[in-house]
Amino acid sequence: MTSPSKSSDQSEHFESSSRNMEQLFQSFEIIAALAEEEVRQQKIREASVAFKLSETSYQKQLQNYLRSKADLTAEETVSAPPASVSPLLKPVSLLDAKVSDFVDSLKEVSLVKLATVLGESALLFAMVSYIVTIPIRQQQRVQKAREILLQSSDREYDDSRITALNALDAQCAGNPGLVAPNAHLANLEILGCHRWSLRNLFNQDSFRSWEPMDLSYSVLTGANLSNAQLSGANLEGSDLRGINLNKANLSGVNLRGANLTDADLSRANLVNADLEGAVLDNANLYGVTASQANFAKTSLVNAKALWSHFEGANFYRASLKKANFNRASLNNADFYKVNLEDASLRFTDLQGRTRFLGAQLGGADFWGAQWENIFQIKRGQDWQSTILAPKWEKKVTLGMLAALRIGLIKPREKSSLFKAYELGMRRAANRRVDIWGFDSQEGVAGEAATIDQMIELGMDAVILRPNDPVGSLPALKKASEAGLVIITVDSCLEREVAEDVAIACFDTDSEKMGYDSGIYLTKWVQKNIVPRQTSKAEPIHIALVDGAVYDRNYPYLQGILAAIDKSGLSWKTLASVGVTDHYDTDKVIEILEAYPDIQILWGGSNLATRVAVEAVEILGLEEEVAVFGILDLSREQAERLLDSSNPLQSIIDQSGVQTGKQATERAIAVLRGEIAGEVYEEHIVEHRLLTQDDTEQVRQLLNEAGSL
Repeated sequence: MTSPSKSSDQSEHFESSSRNMEQLFQSFEIIAALAEEEVRQQKIREASVAFKLSETSYQKQLQNYLRSKADLTAEETVSAPPASVSPLLKPVSLLDAKVSDFVDSLKEVSLVKLATVLGESALLFAMVSYIVTIPIRQQQRVQKAREILLQSSDREYDDSRITALNALDAQCAGNPGLVAPNAHLANLEILGCHRWSLRNLFNQDSFRSWEPMDLSYSVLTGANLSNAQLSGANLEGSDLRGINLNKANLSGVNLRGANLTDADLSRANLVNADLEGAVLDNANLYGVTASQANFAKTSLVNAKALWSHFEGANFYRASLKKANFNRASLNNADFYKVNLEDASLRFTDLQGRTRFLGAQLGGADFWGAQWENIFQIKRGQDWQSTILAPKWEKKVTLGMLAALRIGLIKPREKSSLFKAYELGMRRAANRRVDIWGFDSQEGVAGEAATIDQMIELGMDAVILRPNDPVGSLPALKKASEAGLVIITVDSCLEREVAEDVAIACFDTDSEKMGYDSGIYLTKWVQKNIVPRQTSKAEPIHIALVDGAVYDRNYPYLQGILAAIDKSGLSWKTLASVGVTDHYDTDKVIEILEAYPDIQILWGGSNLATRVAVEAVEILGLEEEVAVFGILDLSREQAERLLDSSNPLQSIIDQSGVQTGKQATERAIAVLRGEIAGEVYEEHIVEHRLLTQDDTEQVRQLLNEAGSL
């Protein structure tokens, strides 16, 4: 229920908006009545300041108002047709562009019933009356839509604004000078319209012609138009600073002279768009598709366009100073007299007819770029000061396929999982792919230092398990902006963040791993413990050893608890402890000594399971306590499973070899241009449950484990 105060505020806001509208319309009438042009222009300047509009926006709205008023006056006045309209064409003029509207109107009416009631003459009269009044009704709808847009100019969220824009689009009417700062217009569809006209038949061999919507000189600063459909729209001269056009369709759009400073155009479609003279300083163009687009004399200072496509684009005399175009496809682009000072074009595709004739290249970074020939860059000014890969001329001349270097960040302490990753990576490599292992200190700081080292070495790709989903981001963003292909394993970042940082994630279903571990644990208990119980109500005594201090390990715990709850057995958790390093074996020993009735230990990570096994073995409790958990396959663990006297009853292997292999294959495909690098994908790798009952399968896997 709306409070009285809130209702009062809304009422006051509506009355205020209405008064503003009346005052705006009154100013239009006053200016329209002025005869002297100089006086008119002075009044326009004063009014634009009074109503807090740009002079251009005020003039556009004044023109719309006067045009709409003139059209309504002409249509409401019954007069003879203009002498310029031929009597032969008069019937066509009445029917032109209206038949389809009339047919739509009659779809819900039974013509048979109508003819029966009114007769044929009455039906004909109704048809003629409908057609004659169509222009009036159309203009009324246009005028109403424009009034709604004026009234909603100061509101961020207003569904009526979208409805009004769609109505104008359907009527082939534009709204130059639209004022809607910070407006929420996500998923807006402005498709343009097809106007019916007999003249088009003679000019274009068709009754219909497509007309884009005119939104030129609009003020849409900070507006959200993500995923909007604006193909072909006219936004010339518009103020679009800070606008969100993420994944918007802007193909063929007119953005000449528009201000797009700080705009988000990531993954937008700018194919054949015209941005001549536009300002895109600090804009985000990550993954944009802008082939054949016109960026002549455009300012792209400090813009970021990683993994973008500018094939055949025109950058004539544009400024890309300090811009980041790493990993962009720029083949056949025109860089005539472009300013590329201190710009970064690492690993870019500059093949085809791409030329830098007269371009300012001082300090530009072309490390790892793909060239058509060695003379492309030498036509630019100060090219000797650019950064180029060693022996780049020889590689270009001989047409050598670039050797790729892919690195794995791994902990300094030995880990069977990371050994498996590295083995899988080497299996995916070939003679032109080198696999590097980087031992890194645990924690975000150590990870960041290792990433800096990889950037300095000019690595092509990095495969890693992020230490922290938030804390790791600054270093990962730095690596991405340096042109490194980033693939995460075992722990995926939030998708919204990952899309602008990584190209892929390979992970197992952690919760299902914990669940599958719990399902087998339950079956084992029913077979080995339940038959020895004196009462069905007697609980199973379990202790949980988890690694949930890390976000990536928490789903394991969720999975095991879900399986236990579903088992139908009575469980009693005697203890729960978290572990972070090998010294935590003492923690597990303490709970085993404090609770001698513990029958089951469950380990919620590689480390937790190893620590649990060690504690049981140290205390000599192999016959009293069984261990289950998440643990990767190695020769040592395989031998434990083959020993029926060992406390380790089952492990959940994360298929590290397969993960490393698939991640490397993905990196190679992206680096060779076989797969788009701006498209982020998540892949689930199937895990393996291995138990003491799987003797033959474990023996077969010993060869693989022996390589780790």
